[in-house]
Amino acid sequence: MHVFVGMWKPRSSWLALSQAARTAYLSKVTAVTRLRLGSKAEPLAWSENTHPPTADKWQFFCVWRFAAPDMGDAYLAVLAENGWNDYFETESLRGAPKTPFDVMTRHVLL
Repeated sequence: MHVFVGMWKPRSSWLALSQAARTAYLSKVTAVTRLRLGSKAEPLAWSENTHPPTADKWQFFCVWRFAAPDMGDAYLAVLAENGWNDYFETESLRGAPKTPFDVMTRHVLL
């Protein structure tokens, strides 16, 4: 299992679209994502970033649980193939879940 965190903010090209065009585009991307990733992808949380120090940089974020490490690449491919990056500036993080002790141990071993 892998955890994927995606962060994004709209580009001016997104803001230039009508609400109807935005709705149609998001419906399409959502359907294609479900079709391509299927049950091997579980959306854990989606939200608007309300943390003032980072809200200007990343307005929205999502957290997924993927069955395999390559699912993050598959997800990003679906978005890229459907023009997501034309409309949004993005960044992502991912990794296998660990315990706090395991992660702190990695800090020591740096």
